[in-house]
Amino acid sequence: MKRLFLSIVATIMAATATYSQSSMLATLSHEGDITTYYGATALREAHSAAADGDVITLSSGSFLSVDITKAVTIHGAGMEVNKELLIEPTVITGDFSINIPEESTGRLTIEGIYSNHTITYKGTLTNATFIKDRLNKITYPGSGTGELKNATFIHCRISSQFYLGDNSSASCVNCVIWRPDCHNGTSSNFDFQNCVIFRDIADAIKSSSYKNCVLLFPSSSILSNCATYYCIGIGNSGMFNNIPNTTNSLKKYAEVFKTLTGTTYNDSETFELTDEASTTLLGIDGTQVGIYGGNMPFDSTPSNPQITKCNVAAKSTADGKLSVDITVNGAE
Repeated sequence: MKRLFLSIVATIMAATATYSQSSMLATLSHEGDITTYYGATALREAHSAAADGDVITLSSGSFLSVDITKAVTIHGAGMEVNKELLIEPTVITGDFSINIPEESTGRLTIEGIYSNHTITYKGTLTNATFIKDRLNKITYPGSGTGELKNATFIHCRISSQFYLGDNSSASCVNCVIWRPDCHNGTSSNFDFQNCVIFRDIADAIKSSSYKNCVLLFPSSSILSNCATYYCIGIGNSGMFNNIPNTTNSLKKYAEVFKTLTGTTYNDSETFELTDEASTTLLGIDGTQVGIYGGNMPFDSTPSNPQITKCNVAAKSTADGKLSVDITVNGAE
């Protein structure tokens, strides 16, 4: 990683406006113009002013949630504390919904945030992308309404539930997913690749595919309308009874993970394989199964620049200027 240091002197029309050091902020990029919003409501203000295709960048800190109705890109500073890069997470507090009009031609992208609340998709959400996010619950409004079409989740962690409504599909790549569920056995499905997945009952997931995954399914067998290749199963001797191919195998926790011993979700769990398992439990591509295998091994650091510091002077100068020092980390 490399650091870019930006010293900005902003001219403030109202000389009475003051902000404390290490301010939380959101920047809105719209047609080449940058607007900055401060404080816990900054995300709400930026979203209110945004149009489809705009980019909102958030610093570390806790921001009040907002119902997303525009196809914007939201970049956070990260989903967890990174001691090496001195990055703290961008936290979105409170439940929120996503309801973008179907006629919108833009794509919603959310990267580098932490949410411990419920995200509800309404209407039809198409081609949304979630990258390096730590989320709690994703669901539809109820009775099968709400469609999540062709959604992509990359390097995400979902700690509580992930429900697909009717006519919905999601591709999960190098993710940790707790309790995925398909509402409809014929019109909703997951595609899991290099994931760690827990589900209380295996047959709650229908018409889906698993490749190079570690499956923690303590009850029932995976349905025969699912495809499972080069996966490791833990906790259920009958897990693969309905699967005809012989590329899958059953193991014990101690034979697979360094520290994971059960199905209670823990934010601090890394889901790393033991040294032996990482060289012997291999997927179809010859790399280890689970989130650190494949061609996109899990990495929680956002790929886009992150605002990691914003020091704002306590007050403006006599000529109405306010000194702002921003530090941005960007991927090389």
